[in-house]
Amino acid sequence: MNAGKINPFIDFINTIFNFVVLNMVFMVTCIPVFTVGTAVASLYYILIKESRGEYGYLVRTYLREFRRNFRTGAVSFLILFAVGALLVFNLFFWPFKGNPLSAAVTGLLIALTVMWLVIFHYTFPLIGKFVCTPVQAIKNAWGLAVRNLKGTLGLLAIDAAAACFLLFASLSVVLMVLSTFGLVFTAFCRCRILNKIFLPYEKETAEHRQGILREHADIIAGTSQY
Repeated sequence: MNAGKINPFIDFINTIFNFVVLNMVFMVTCIPVFTVGTAVASLYYILIKESRGEYGYLVRTYLREFRRNFRTGAVSFLILFAVGALLVFNLFFWPFKGNPLSAAVTGLLIALTVMWLVIFHYTFPLIGKFVCTPVQAIKNAWGLAVRNLKGTLGLLAIDAAAACFLLFASLSVVLMVLSTFGLVFTAFCRCRILNKIFLPYEKETAEHRQGILREHADIIAGTSQY
């Protein structure tokens, strides 16, 4: 996006256009399925900066981050996908047993599914924002979720709103929104929360050099294009 001062209406139209294009590119890069984690991590990298008003070239930067996050994002997604598939399988199995044990197991499975969803929401923004391994990203995701319960509840509230839209809107409307800007817009809403959660850790990282921020690595390498 253009960082200069322009007419608010033109800025709004420009933002919508960029979101539509980015939404399309994001969907295309998710087609192989195993690249979903890489795509989500790259999308969050861009949208967190957008939420801070650090405007840049969305698609160009997205493709650069997609290449850089490919391995870590793919491995993390495959790990979470396997765990999620196991949870879903058991959720279709245990509730229909009809005994006290199945009720207890079902309650535990629901709690674990919520934990899985929370970890998923934090893992890929962490991969996009910081240099880390898949195991580090997943481990730190749960730690962030626990230490920032208010933000975590906010992320789950966005999930609830999205679920209501999918359930109660007509199929044609759902398809139109998702295929134009819906996926990027939902991620952008989450970034408004994640931005506040990540900011203190970014300052700590910069001050104590306990890790490397993605943009710091770009500056050192002289390859920043955002």
